[in-house]
Amino acid sequence: MDLNLVRELIDAVSRSPIGELQIERDGIRVRIARHVSASALQTQSLPQPVSVSSATGAGPTVAVISRYSIRAPLTGVFYRSAGEGEPPLVSVGDVVEEGQKIGVLEAMKTFNVVEADRAGRIVEIALDDHAAVQSGDVLFVLEEAG
Repeated sequence: MDLNLVRELIDAVSRSPIGELQIERDGIRVRIARHVSASALQTQSLPQPVSVSSATGAGPTVAVISRYSIRAPLTGVFYRSAGEGEPPLVSVGDVVEEGQKIGVLEAMKTFNVVEADRAGRIVEIALDDHAAVQSGDVLFVLEEAG
């Protein structure tokens, strides 16, 4: 993501009445939230989102959260579990390690293991169990552990 764009967004949030702005581009999510002092909160009638920051002042804070897509290495049928009747290998919110088995792809009667190629937390499972997939389709979205 372009650093100049982030600076422009920070400037726009600081000059506007909005309390928070979130944008995602190229797998990087940026959240800009206005820091509101305790005395300002007492004078407002509606609750506003407040970011926790160690910085002083009323400037916005920025949190960058990297996201990464795990894609299908081949065309086939996607399975969330290792076998019929077994629980899913992973669910949204699970933290996975690099190399951990997270799914199965069946292609030409051969079952291929899908492994996490980096550590992170599962934030999205893009397909339903038994879904037909094409090579390159997004299977999972990870938020990098940090």
